[in-house]
Amino acid sequence: MSRQNVEVVSRALEEFIATRRFSDEFAADVTWDLSTFRGWPDRAVFHGLEGFTEFLSAWIEPYDEWGMDLEQILDPGGNQVVAVLVQRGQLRGSDSVVGLRYGVVYTVEDGQVRGAQVYTTPEEAL
Repeated sequence: MSRQNVEVVSRALEEFIATRRFSDEFAADVTWDLSTFRGWPDRAVFHGLEGFTEFLSAWIEPYDEWGMDLEQILDPGGNQVVAVLVQRGQLRGSDSVVGLRYGVVYTVEDGQVRGAQVYTTPEEAL
């Protein structure tokens, strides 16, 4: 089952990175949890696709340009998949470009991403 879960997360992330839209791989009631992400100043848990959209708006608000890439995907077994993501953005009104490499532990149930736990570093996610 874990290989299938890796494929679900890979498809979900590839679609999101390319379009910033949710594929059917994301459950409508997905939970996005930043309680393990150091320095996040806002609400820690977001529920559903609408909640994730609210989070994403706050996350990318400081940037004129923003994007992310999937660096690595790991299969720890069971119903979890670890993704190492890299994002970059040009700060609003500035020539400065900043980057962040972080880890997300995705929980997959019934063929859909049901939860995401965000960590400040990939090592913490592992």
